[in-house]
Amino acid sequence: MKNFSSTPHSRVAITIVLAVLGIAVTVAAGFRVVRYAMTRFGDNFFYPYTRITAPADRLSDTTLLLENKGALAAKVEKLSKVNAELTLRSQAMQDLLLENRKLRSHLNLRQRINQRYVTGEIILRDPLNFSNGFTIDRGSRDGVVSGAAVVDIDPDGNLLLIGVISQVNYRTSKVTAIIDPALRFSARVTSNDQIGFINSGDRTVTDGNIGIAMLPPRKDYINGALVITTGFEHGIPEGIKIGELNTRNVSRTYEQEDFQCEVSPAVKFESLRFVAVAIIIPQNREL
Repeated sequence: MKNFSSTPHSRVAITIVLAVLGIAVTVAAGFRVVRYAMTRFGDNFFYPYTRITAPADRLSDTTLLLENKGALAAKVEKLSKVNAELTLRSQAMQDLLLENRKLRSHLNLRQRINQRYVTGEIILRDPLNFSNGFTIDRGSRDGVVSGAAVVDIDPDGNLLLIGVISQVNYRTSKVTAIIDPALRFSARVTSNDQIGFINSGDRTVTDGNIGIAMLPPRKDYINGALVITTGFEHGIPEGIKIGELNTRNVSRTYEQEDFQCEVSPAVKFESLRFVAVAIIIPQNREL
């Protein structure tokens, strides 16, 4: 019997079948590859390789490739230092702008009928206790007197009590800040119009706050209520903002129940540079 696979015709047929199968497999695989490639083009996978690079970019990339790790690290460190320096300069410019605005606010204080303001600069602080007091460059030659109120101004133009003049020299004066326990004066809680005394009472206050005591025993003291000066003290005008009530406590003082609270000062002592001194102008009284 003659073998079919050994005939020339059978070999040709087998070859054709195998070729057709190979072409079919190649076409199928090629379709999958093309579909995958098109998908990748759609999500910009090949963008870094197909984009048109500018000559400057190609030159920069080539230069970076030629640099060693040590040189690149040195350049990065240098750029970091330049960036840090620019950041510090920007912050310094912002601080100067803020100080300039505040100084303008001090110089533009509206003079009242019975008082005027003298603008001064802080020239000396105690590095160990700078919040309790400082020295300014205004003295008796500028009309500064002992007991005069020293104020700051907020962005809205409101006066903020810093302290009072405790010692006057010809060219300079010392200021005792409201945060100093030795300074005592009256204050008004605006939410219920009750009067107490700053830095009085026997309770220990939170660091950075000041105490107000001898308040009448009432239930309508509100955290966040505004506390202002009363004007009872000769050198301290009425209505200057001292701070805000933030805690309250009941204690016994002078054998009666009264309220002792804490006040968060409105002024930021750590950022003070320029201040204003309120000078009371004596009024002529007819006898």
